[in-house]
Amino acid sequence: EIAAAERLTCHGQMPDRPFVLACQQYLADPSRSSGDIHPVYAYAHVPAGYTGDATAAIEAQIERFAPGFRDRILARHVRSAAQMEAHNANYVGGDVVTGANDPLQMVFRPRVALDPYATGIPGVFLCSAATPPGAGAHGMCGYNAANAALRRVHVAGRSVTPARTTQSVGGW
Repeated sequence: EIAAAERLTCHGQMPDRPFVLACQQYLADPSRSSGDIHPVYAYAHVPAGYTGDATAAIEAQIERFAPGFRDRILARHVRSAAQMEAHNANYVGGDVVTGANDPLQMVFRPRVALDPYATGIPGVFLCSAATPPGAGAHGMCGYNAANAALRRVHVAGRSVTPARTTQSVGGW
């Protein structure tokens, strides 16, 4: 079903049952909830340039796997792909991955550079899905950017060094 939906999306058609990602961030951060009210974040893969409203398709997909979901909705905040891009210019066409997530882009994003985290402005570093190793819930973009910043401080003659950890970070 997912492969069929992605195939249609890649060919410019909105599937009846799109790929939907649903998140319940309050499970990791209870401060996002208020009593028995819990926010849910969801999005669907849509064709490039899609101008329709995917809300009904998203809700139908969630309802299939969580019956009664629709009855529990108290409010919605909906953004189209164009609105996503207007909110964040890095989301070209509404793409939250901020560009191709292929092997080449996992190394050379957002551009080919020895230090992709440096912006050229002293003390300003880039930390987002637009930097290696790319999008995902792994934290490595921030970890790598922080270490790049600390290396610059060290080169400048200060005694700050990157933190050492005995645990793996994001599986790396």
